Amino acid sequence: MINALLLIALLGSFGVLGLLLAHEFPLKIPLSADTGLHTGDRIIYSKHKVSVHPGPRAYDIHPAEQGENYSYVVDKFWIVETVLDDGRILVTTRSKKQHYLDRHDPNLHKAGLITRLRYRNRFPAT
Repeated sequence: MINALLLIALLGSFGVLGLLLAHEFPLKIPLSADTGLHTGDRIIYSKHKVSVHPGPRAYDIHPAEQGENYSYVVDKFWIVETVLDDGRILVTTRSKKQHYLDRHDPNLHKAGLITRLRYRNRFPAT
């Protein structure tokens, strides 16, 4: 009985540790032809931007050498609408805009289970 409780506590602590590590080091799974990308899959697009004032969700922030601008990255949470035969995908944003992306774009990542659960409110409503 005590061994079972100890095992449950140990597994629970690993789960909490996993969630904490996922927060600090998000798992990004690159898309490729063998990942089985389908309509309805949640994806994350790491969009590179430049502006005077990065937003609160910006990361990898670098100031310009001779100016007031900053370059940074913001993650966009989108849903795959269609996988096209020519290697592109059609995605939908939360504001119902649509974009065509190359399936092999290095900034495109398939959202894993923990990411889908953690950021479920940032993905477009289905």
